[in-house]
Amino acid sequence: MLKHVRMTVRIRRSRGPAIAGLAAAALLAPAAGHAQNITYSQVMFGVLAHDAHFLGGKEHGVDVNPEVIFQSPIDDATMMSVPPAFRWMVQPRPTLGAVINTSGYTDQAYLGGTWTWQLASDLFRPDDGITFSFFFGPGVNDGEIHSNQADRKNLGSNILFRESFELGYRINPVWQVSAYMDHISNGGLAKYNQSINNVGGRVGYAF
Repeated sequence: MLKHVRMTVRIRRSRGPAIAGLAAAALLAPAAGHAQNITYSQVMFGVLAHDAHFLGGKEHGVDVNPEVIFQSPIDDATMMSVPPAFRWMVQPRPTLGAVINTSGYTDQAYLGGTWTWQLASDLFRPDDGITFSFFFGPGVNDGEIHSNQADRKNLGSNILFRESFELGYRINPVWQVSAYMDHISNGGLAKYNQSINNVGGRVGYAF
């Protein structure tokens, strides 16, 4: 019975960052409904604290995060044909990336969709702005499904759900800097479900 209770607590804790992130996205969604959808292509590069300890992490090291975000296949004319309340969600950008750990811990590769909105513009200079992005999709990893090592997470599966959240400052139409967080877990679908949460910064180049 005690083992079951401990398992339940671990699973609930692993969902915490994802739930917090989804709540943030939900709060920002109405604002995004009045913001400009970002649809262009970008190359992103990030440096992340792996499995951040203040979010319950056990693994170590620094991650590098190369990512390519492709232009949305949904053009503006199609977007304008959608009821206004839903326009903020109809232009996801196909995304392909990796999170590579420099200390031999869990690596990831992922694909999915990124939704990005410009929430404000012309703040400090012409053509700058504040952006918010949300990614969702599947990812594969080389981590431990179940391990007795004190410094490894029990991920439960080598295929996991992945979400990320990014708050960026668009310096100009080409360059962006941002704060970034990603989360992987199996959503409680496997026996073990200890998430990994990475936090750091990224630089983006639009093309």
